[in-house]
Amino acid sequence: MTEKETDRYWEERKTPDDERKLTSRQKTFARHIVEGIYSNSECARKAGYAPDIANNRAAVLLNGREYPHVLEYVQQLREERERRYGVTTIGQLERLSQLSLGAEDAGQFSAAINAEKIRSALGGLTIDRREQINTMDQMSRDEIVARLSNLQKQYPQAFVIDAEYKDVTPNEQGTRGELLELDTTKPTQKNTRDTN
Repeated sequence: MTEKETDRYWEERKTPDDERKLTSRQKTFARHIVEGIYSNSECARKAGYAPDIANNRAAVLLNGREYPHVLEYVQQLREERERRYGVTTIGQLERLSQLSLGAEDAGQFSAAINAEKIRSALGGLTIDRREQINTMDQMSRDEIVARLSNLQKQYPQAFVIDAEYKDVTPNEQGTRGELLELDTTKPTQKNTRDTN
């Protein structure tokens, strides 16, 4: 709805005993409120109210007792904005289809494929499932040791390390926050690779 259509709407709703004519400041104030970018007092300042009374003026305009037509106008603007820019499933499917076709016509096949992926997920044809399995933060020390033992049996080539490790975790510390002791001994021929 354009500004003229909105003004016509208010003129049609006006009754002889109920003067509901919005001033240009009230209209500007309402538009800034609907944008949702500024504080109420900033909206009043942008609408032309003096800075020293802007906070009070905004409160009066929004309280609904003295100027109910301002709140009605704000609500109408919000509904119009929702109708115009609201997200619906059908609207999103149409938009993604347009984007996909446009990207394909421009030779941007990756963008077209991404738009089609999103469109198929939105339409319920595909489901994006991501699972986290065995996060170490949630595992006890025994579970981690058991998991490492299983991995060592499955992939022994990944665990070919000739070194000795010393457990320095105090018993009262529990299962998290294990500490390791730094081995400061010099490397020997046995535990270093030949780099020739």
